[in-house]
Amino acid sequence: MRFDLLIWAAALGLTDALTFPGTGRRRDENESSALSGTKKFIVEVEQGAQLTDLSRKIEATGATVLKSFNSEVFSGLSVESGNDNLDTLQSLREVSQAWPVKTYKLAPLTPQASFSDDATAQNWSIHYSTGVDKLHEAGVFGKGAKVAVIDSGVDYRHPALGGGFGPGFKVSGGYDLVGEGDQQVSSVVINLLTATDYDGSNGKVPDDDPLDSLGHGTHVAGIIAGKSEFYAGVAPEVEILAFKVFGAFEGTDEDTLIDATIMAYESGADIITASIGRAAGFSDGPWATVASRIVEQGVVVTIAAGNDGDEGPFYASSGSSGKEVLAVASADTSRVPAKPWHATFSAEGVSNTTQLAYIPPVNRPLWNVTGLPIVPLSFDTKASAEACNTLPETTPDLSNVVVLVRRGGCTQYVKQTNVEKFGAQYMLIYNDDYRPFELVANSAYKSQMALIDAKAGAAIIETVKAGGNVTADFTNPADPNWAVGFFDAAGGIPSQYSSWGGTYELEIKPDIAAPGASIYSTYLNKTWKVLSGTSMATPYVAGVAALYIGKHGGRSVHGKGFAKDLSRRIISCGESLPWQAIVPQALPTDFGFFAPVAQVGTGLINATKLLESTTSLSFEKMALNDTRTFIGSHKVDITNNGDDPVAYTFAVEPAGGFNAQGRTSQMLADVLDVKPIELVPDVALPTDIFIVNPGETRTAEFSFKYPQVDDESKLPIYSGKVIISSGNGDALSVPYLGAAFDLKAQMTEKMFPDGYPLQRSGPSSLGIEAYHTYAFNTSRAAQDFPKIHVQFKWGTKELRWDIFDDTFEESQWKYPPVVGQDGYIGSATYSTYSVGASTFDPATMDRDKVLPFPIRGIERTTSWSELTDRFWWLGKLANGSYIGAGNYTMRFATLTPFSEPSESGSWDIWKTPEITILPYAHERDLSF
Repeated sequence: MRFDLLIWAAALGLTDALTFPGTGRRRDENESSALSGTKKFIVEVEQGAQLTDLSRKIEATGATVLKSFNSEVFSGLSVESGNDNLDTLQSLREVSQAWPVKTYKLAPLTPQASFSDDATAQNWSIHYSTGVDKLHEAGVFGKGAKVAVIDSGVDYRHPALGGGFGPGFKVSGGYDLVGEGDQQVSSVVINLLTATDYDGSNGKVPDDDPLDSLGHGTHVAGIIAGKSEFYAGVAPEVEILAFKVFGAFEGTDEDTLIDATIMAYESGADIITASIGRAAGFSDGPWATVASRIVEQGVVVTIAAGNDGDEGPFYASSGSSGKEVLAVASADTSRVPAKPWHATFSAEGVSNTTQLAYIPPVNRPLWNVTGLPIVPLSFDTKASAEACNTLPETTPDLSNVVVLVRRGGCTQYVKQTNVEKFGAQYMLIYNDDYRPFELVANSAYKSQMALIDAKAGAAIIETVKAGGNVTADFTNPADPNWAVGFFDAAGGIPSQYSSWGGTYELEIKPDIAAPGASIYSTYLNKTWKVLSGTSMATPYVAGVAALYIGKHGGRSVHGKGFAKDLSRRIISCGESLPWQAIVPQALPTDFGFFAPVAQVGTGLINATKLLESTTSLSFEKMALNDTRTFIGSHKVDITNNGDDPVAYTFAVEPAGGFNAQGRTSQMLADVLDVKPIELVPDVALPTDIFIVNPGETRTAEFSFKYPQVDDESKLPIYSGKVIISSGNGDALSVPYLGAAFDLKAQMTEKMFPDGYPLQRSGPSSLGIEAYHTYAFNTSRAAQDFPKIHVQFKWGTKELRWDIFDDTFEESQWKYPPVVGQDGYIGSATYSTYSVGASTFDPATMDRDKVLPFPIRGIERTTSWSELTDRFWWLGKLANGSYIGAGNYTMRFATLTPFSEPSESGSWDIWKTPEITILPYAHERDLSF
């Protein structure tokens, strides 16, 4: 399946080069994660029960207790068992909840770009877009706040991260929960790893040193707290606590994430940030549950929304789906990191040297040219195909100049060919209205080339046209890591890769957006990297929260309710972004709509408003649900923290609606299907003069009516914000989101797309109507066992594969079924090889490597990939025994949304014939 595995940030596949919109998808690692789980479970102890009693009872069954959690936010166990499933664990009196442990993997990401409105290029920064620059000017740097980074560790040796580890250093503490080795394995990813490094499947070797070996955590830490001569993170004076949960390429698991999150909480962190996740879309997963509880104890938690934007709406991530967690989306900014150079403009006896930005080819060193004049090929800054044809014979010698040509009309290689005929050794291409692009040098050409900003090109042309001259100085800076800003006119939009919400229960996710595209930050071995993803946006929000705490104090000052209040304040300060589902190659299209809440939450974070607003809002996000479970009445408490009475006004700002149904009725929309439509609810706003006196709080009430639509089967979604404005200039907002259809009705008997589930069993890959007698002969030729393929239109809370005797009727259904009652034999299991192979090979595969049903928290199948989940049942039941010969009823079913599992009608059931199990024909004895 996919149950997507990711750290959206991308610690692998990291390159020095910039890549640009359209050159590659920044997606989470879509791998069949339903089938790549473990035999591990997380169980929470029932209130009043003893953890030691539960531990003894579980160990008595032959299971192994791997970890005990005994915290005020979570008390439970991580256990490994081959004889239990979720049903049997949850049947224990001492167990409150049980979850399967899921795995998380680092997903490769590729960077992207942005640039600076002036010809002059300032040191690279994106703080101008969020107001962080103004806070820095006011001396607010986050001093006194502690941010815990749960990631791949931090390379604290980096000078911009303090150069050391421990008390007194910027990275003042932390822990390595997994371990690392000392064998260099890659020349691209310069890190130290060994076969003993933790990858989610082998043993952990924890220690006290959270040194990063992958780079991802170092990049995240630099975004929060990095500081150098040319670079400033969001909150450069915070303390960083580094908790390492990735020690190798393959990944980590959910119990490690829970352990790290609790450890960060107990270490005194004010903020916990994790750029980690996998597609899930339910708020009650174990990590999401723990993270939300920690927020309720006073610690802000930010988790990445995910990098699966191409998959379309309703593809939210795991941890970030937690009810109180801030799920962070990514926005493209209008500046990308580039290299500095200097141009001296001389006219009428006056000279001025200006720092500009350029992007050299990714496969060539920086330019090192000094004193050459820059000569425009023409003065026409609108030329659509400059140097795309053979130049006229009157063209002067270009061998001792830097020739300037406009982008467009043909490839850069055609331009190189034509200018080289006149001796050109250096060619600057100045940008047009299109997004900047990645230059790749070709060894067939002798000349060097680079890209500069459109405004820089225009300034050079105007100077030369007026009779002046411009000379170039590409002397390399003293610090080769120095970066400056390069303008991209298509910035200021949602990032296409950023995952869309909401959750599968129509809760609002994501919550807020931050700059995440082309982010320049610290990396391994004292280097720097440009990366893109919600992994980069998430620590940015954590840094902004740290600025607030550094100025106003955290949970130690304000108590447990502080984190929830600050999270709501962050949400209320979002600035709306324009509708943009697909990254534009040129200037963004003006669709006339704002981006939907399901894509960016309330919009781009406004740090200045966060710290300076004298109004506070206390609210629950306005999740309106669907038409059947519609919640129309909502309240917002408005507090005036200023010195004077304030009059407030109210307005509705609708975002673009969209139909979540895809091109066919079988799948939801992907990013190519999502088009903006006008879909606005009726909202009754407060009509009286609404004045709040200093220090007082008043409650504003809002009443919604969902919009009427012609066709509910299109799954129309509407969203927007209620804007609360004050007479003193504050304008805050509360998000709303709703479905203008009955979700349960639309998904009843439609959870499985037409044609699914299906079977491909036996030597001829027959369906279950023709092939439903099995002897579990696993030879390559026979493949005599159920091989089920399944897809899901909507995310499901539970998928079951239950085996009953042949007398079972659906009217006997009870939840959860109990072995020995009502004909229940047990839950099936599935082979762990199902995910990566088409054929079971007994010579190389172990038939006992299985995982039990039921499975919980499964995301929908996407129309982009249409990956199919495969489940092979080789005869083993969840309790560890093998099924005996006989006739049986097979119940393969998924739970529909907003349903009670105890009701038979709540399940979408695959209708199958009675199955027959013959005496086993496989190669070894099995006792029944």
